[in-house]
Amino acid sequence: MSGEAENNAKTAILPVQNPPAAEQAATASVLEDMQKASPEAGQPEPAAELFSWELDPPELAKLISEVITLPMVLWSTGISLTYSLWLSSLLPARETIGSIKQSADYA
Repeated sequence: MSGEAENNAKTAILPVQNPPAAEQAATASVLEDMQKASPEAGQPEPAAELFSWELDPPELAKLISEVITLPMVLWSTGISLTYSLWLSSLLPARETIGSIKQSADYA
């Protein structure tokens, strides 16, 4: 493993000093094709709008539904958790303890 690391450290990628003429011609033709294919070459595309005030009615209904539903879900979950913790903190009734002892004696 250390031999591989040493070998990789010694290997270097050097840029080509004089690319062949065929490669230069191919690169130039690809660049020309790209410029021809792009609409309005030389002009940057307009930036996309990050936010639009125009909302479709279905989108607006969905947004309102999500905004209203989330607090209701959080509230009901909190109430359920609180009730569960409250029930677990209660001591069992004395009658329950007595019936448990009696059932243990019979067994």
